[in-house]
Amino acid sequence: MNISSQKGVTLVELVMAIAIAGIGLVALLNTFSSLVGRSADPMITQQSIAIAESFVEEVTAQAFLDPSTSTVCPAAPASRSDFNNVCDYNGYSSSSITDVAGNSLGLSSYQVTVAVNNGASVTGHLGAISGSDILQIVVTVVNPLGENVTLSGYRVRY
Repeated sequence: MNISSQKGVTLVELVMAIAIAGIGLVALLNTFSSLVGRSADPMITQQSIAIAESFVEEVTAQAFLDPSTSTVCPAAPASRSDFNNVCDYNGYSSSSITDVAGNSLGLSSYQVTVAVNNGASVTGHLGAISGSDILQIVVTVVNPLGENVTLSGYRVRY
């Protein structure tokens, strides 16, 4: 019987093949788990944008002047449900997202802040409109990933 006519794999070759295949499989699974672990990130970012858009829309829907005093930026009421002009939202901050009536929307890991700027800080933002006739609304949402999403809009006196 001639040894060169035998065919097969030695034990050392088999162990080396298993080790190489294992290393390749581990690298592939690490890449896959990283992708799966971050697959919700775009949804969280999109949710942050939707929250910011809804707040900008809510604020810009309010009157430019206070309905009861006909002035710009009087003292704000304590409750968001009582806000009746754009400036009432200045300094608004919440660690959970609620609707105007205060009902929780189940987005407790998001934080929102609203700033309303007027005067010289916004003069020239919209061309010839003076700072006394324009309010800039800046909404910042911090999402569970720790990202800041900032959206701004304008409300003018017309």
